[in-house]
Amino acid sequence: MKALILSSLATAALAVSPQVPFSAPAAPQRQAATTFTLQHAVHLSTSNRTLPPLHRKFTPQDHLDILDSSSHPTTHSLRSTLTTAYRPNNQRAFQAARRAAYASKAAIRGGRLLSVAEVEDELWGSTLEWDEAPIEMPDVTDFATLGSLAKITANAYATAPGDSNWYDLEGKWNVSDSFGWLEDGIRGHVFADATNSTIIVAIKGTSTGLIGGGGPTTHNDKTNDNLLFSCCCARVDWSWSTVCDCYSGAYQCQQDCVEEAVMTKSAYYPVATDLYNNITALYPHAQIWLTGHSLGGSLASLLSLTYGVPSVSFEAVSDRLAASRLHLPTPPGLSYSHSNITTHVFHNADPIPMGVCTGVASSCAVAGYALETRCHSGRSIVYDTVGLLGWSVDIRTHRIASIIENLFVEDWGVPKKIAATTRKGLRGWGWWPGGGGGKEEPEEPEDPNKGGQHGGRGVPDALPEVDCVDCFKWEYMD
Repeated sequence: MKALILSSLATAALAVSPQVPFSAPAAPQRQAATTFTLQHAVHLSTSNRTLPPLHRKFTPQDHLDILDSSSHPTTHSLRSTLTTAYRPNNQRAFQAARRAAYASKAAIRGGRLLSVAEVEDELWGSTLEWDEAPIEMPDVTDFATLGSLAKITANAYATAPGDSNWYDLEGKWNVSDSFGWLEDGIRGHVFADATNSTIIVAIKGTSTGLIGGGGPTTHNDKTNDNLLFSCCCARVDWSWSTVCDCYSGAYQCQQDCVEEAVMTKSAYYPVATDLYNNITALYPHAQIWLTGHSLGGSLASLLSLTYGVPSVSFEAVSDRLAASRLHLPTPPGLSYSHSNITTHVFHNADPIPMGVCTGVASSCAVAGYALETRCHSGRSIVYDTVGLLGWSVDIRTHRIASIIENLFVEDWGVPKKIAATTRKGLRGWGWWPGGGGGKEEPEEPEDPNKGGQHGGRGVPDALPEVDCVDCFKWEYMD
């Protein structure tokens, strides 16, 4: 029977003609605004994947409670654009191709034959094709739409109280309300339009232990962040406890070891795909948009690359190295940078998405995080808050509130003739949104349009990070 299955798969694989390289998709076309309302949340555990997914429906009172706790409403208006995107024709083939890419390298390095399961992955993976599909996506050139998405993302951190209102998707009741809000795992807040034809999923990001506060999910967030976004197992210096054993000394790392660790030990990517699949089962005919902040933004972009759906991530840890180590397939002739529906939004005073929160004395390292990557997939919208607003690089600007309150307005970076706080170096605390320091008139920028900033008006241009290199100090050995 096994031989028959393999023979059938091999025949199917040979029948598939290789696809020619794809060209970049066409420019998007703007559409009218649509209103989205918070409907429910879905939570999956990362520490115990045998637990059923949990689903919580929001009542009108819950909406009021979230408004009180987060200062953001639960109904938002967004504009969209029409564009084209490349999507894998089959998720089974996509995941098989991902596993096969890793297994074939591991087999060659180990001097062994592929197992039966690995041969099946090779055959299924060879059937992967890409479809060019017209889709709708958030209008990332509209500052009001970005502001609404950021507020939707902020809701993922809010905890709405209730009396055992969590229930799993199979109908088993009496689940503690604290589970899903306070325990580890991945949570997605689901917003829907009036006809349930478009769904926005806001994925919860890293717990606030990174910038003060902490929470019960902080330890698990930290482990997975360090596995996905460090250069080599979170080896910052000799005093660190690494998350895998791939360090070989003096900026040297075993490539096969670190890929195996990311493929087999990382909990967040497989659980994130489970979350996506649970939500699409609820809305089988809806188009899905993804958003998130910090770790949630990185997971949103990885899911965007996986399913070919739009994502808008805020202040996300750079995800391109993680996508490579997870062996996510790409359309022929295109790289992770060519995804026109994967968008990252951040500012250059936040050291995390800029990839400069590194080194043993950095704020990230002090908090126990090794967030060392700097290259994003898709396209990046980078607000020059250092040059146009005088912000200093400071971990405190990583909060989602910093960009909601300061950036998503028409003239966010236009110099204003008012007293501003003194700019100081990073070690002198520096200026950050909310106050501190003495008074000084802001300086006029020499070239306000540099980098597509448009003089601090509207939204900066979305550009691919084509020349970016991750972990350039490290040498990776087979």
